[in-house]
Amino acid sequence: MNSLAILIDFGSTYTKVIAVDLDRAEVIGRSQAPSSVLTDVRDGLLQALCSLHERHGIFASAPRDLTILENATVLASSSAAGGLKIVVVGNVPGLTVEAANQAALGAGAKLIGSTAFKLSDAKLREVEALAPDMILLTGGTDGGDEATILHNAGMLAAAMRLAVPIVVAGNRAASAAVAALLQGRGKEVRLAENVMPRTSTVAVEGAREEIRKLFMERITHAKGLDALAGTVPVVLPTPMAVLRGVRLGADGTGVEPGWGDMLVVDVGGATTDVHSIGYGLPGGESAIVQGLAEPYAKRTVEGDLGIRFNAATIVERIGLEKLSDELRANFKLRIDSSALSSYIEQIGRKTATVPQRDWHAAADAVLARNAVALAIARHVGRRERIVAREGEAWVHYGKDLRETRTLIGIGGIFVHNPNAAYILSPREQADDRVQTLQPRNPAAYLDASYLLYAVGLLSESRPDVALPLFKRYITPIKSS
Repeated sequence: MNSLAILIDFGSTYTKVIAVDLDRAEVIGRSQAPSSVLTDVRDGLLQALCSLHERHGIFASAPRDLTILENATVLASSSAAGGLKIVVVGNVPGLTVEAANQAALGAGAKLIGSTAFKLSDAKLREVEALAPDMILLTGGTDGGDEATILHNAGMLAAAMRLAVPIVVAGNRAASAAVAALLQGRGKEVRLAENVMPRTSTVAVEGAREEIRKLFMERITHAKGLDALAGTVPVVLPTPMAVLRGVRLGADGTGVEPGWGDMLVVDVGGATTDVHSIGYGLPGGESAIVQGLAEPYAKRTVEGDLGIRFNAATIVERIGLEKLSDELRANFKLRIDSSALSSYIEQIGRKTATVPQRDWHAAADAVLARNAVALAIARHVGRRERIVAREGEAWVHYGKDLRETRTLIGIGGIFVHNPNAAYILSPREQADDRVQTLQPRNPAAYLDASYLLYAVGLLSESRPDVALPLFKRYITPIKSS
């Protein structure tokens, strides 16, 4: 049996390929080529395979076409052409809508909008204008409110401009009637388990799986990836592959232990994504838990925290003076405010800009550290000090990740910037009345090989290979 696995990620900019020897659980080659999703995805893939062979001699002969993959294990993910765009239509913003958001993001979707309560004509027009790839329709606990989800199903059924699949993951008692309303007007419907079967109980895996199936069946066609049918099975959206890789690294295989609870931060030019594995149950005495239960495997996407497209937004949030202060305090650099402003404007306008001077790299590191801090603060829970009749207590909302010991950085900023340790270094938190429940003193690691998507692709069929890859190639960050 051939021990070669070819693991592919079709990105919007690059098609990346990792070659793995399954018998040795070892990466034997990497390559990438410009993606060609707007013409023929096969062109970019073949170019990447040719580069892989030229550099590492992977195949018996130089690839001439994709038949070179016939004897290899081939798995792929894709975030090409902007990923999977989803709009969530739910009931209560803090409950079913939030549960649906967790399901969509955990499936690797690009959440472009959400709405709560009964859809109005104006709200429906807003949803139509967003032009989603699919809609996640939720609302009501099992046996609870049926009126809202039925009303929203009727509105969506009548929306002629929304010819997209609809995943229904709401009140089970209303599911058949909801499906009948939608199918009666020609809508494609997928039924999934209620994302909130009981108050404050989240069950997102069923909806995530339906979203993944739709990605394979419909979205791969829209992106041109079905041209690879029979040769390259596109099994997962890239963010979902990454989340599976992170979860395997945390949980282990049952035979071999993982590293335990962890937090992963992926800093990009447009967004900063955060993944966490762990229940995040509140620690300490006198803890009062409030709000929605959090999923064990959670993903959030911060669309305003990219360090290129949204560099100016980050500076608006922290202030140009703080950026200057951090450069002075941490890098002993005194940079004129006009030069700083000019650089921020340049990298937001020309997003492919790379640092040309030493202080540019330092400024990028400060931007990234603040993006990481803001994204983590939004992802984790918080606690608020109150004085109760029995004495002082803490009210907890969301995940308590203070004892999480592993923090992993993903993204070019960690690979190419010499200040990776600084970017992931935790910020001290004052003893305020409201505190974020972020890791206190985690060990910092780096996915320098962009390997997590590949670990995720192998996690189900070959966990015995995927976990050793995770442990071998997710490496500690050296202090700068």
